[in-house]
Amino acid sequence: MNIRRQVGFTLIETVVSMLLLAVMSVLSYQAVDAVLATNQRSQQDLADEAMLQRAWHIIGRDIMHLRPRLFVDGLGTPERAYVTDRSEFGVRFSRGGGPMVRSNPSGLRRVEYSINQDRQLQRQSWPITASPRQTDGSTFVLMENVEEVVFEHLTKNYFYSPDWPPINEIHSMRSLPKMIRVTMTVDGLGETSRLLPGVVAE
Repeated sequence: MNIRRQVGFTLIETVVSMLLLAVMSVLSYQAVDAVLATNQRSQQDLADEAMLQRAWHIIGRDIMHLRPRLFVDGLGTPERAYVTDRSEFGVRFSRGGGPMVRSNPSGLRRVEYSINQDRQLQRQSWPITASPRQTDGSTFVLMENVEEVVFEHLTKNYFYSPDWPPINEIHSMRSLPKMIRVTMTVDGLGETSRLLPGVVAE
């Protein structure tokens, strides 16, 4: 008597195959997810680095255009051409080289750097005839996730001070630092520093 052999998978073989397929699917998903996460981090790192380089470019350009021009605030009080106040803002100075328009024919502007409550390094600027006490001016965010930005200035005794004018030194209202060291600390990027030449003006 001939017995015909059954062709196909048993229930156990089917279950084992499905389990293996499920395991392979999970492993494949994890591999793809890891690749996508790595790619996303790389893109974010590149974006952060590009933002940092742009911030350094803008800071360097501002320092290059320092001008020994006094400034009169909203109360009629003259302010130094370059001044620091770490408790209120950061650093504020007069900058030339801007477009000469009808509202600001000299092209001079007042520039201020500070860190806001959102840990952003921001640059504010006003026409030289306007006042920070009366208008917010033009505000531009240079960098996110900033822990600290320090402007240090070469003193007459050849060391760097975060204050300008340096404590225990006599400077005219128009004096500018001869050299400025800027150090920026950003989450994820660490600490970077630049040494920028100032303008000699007494």
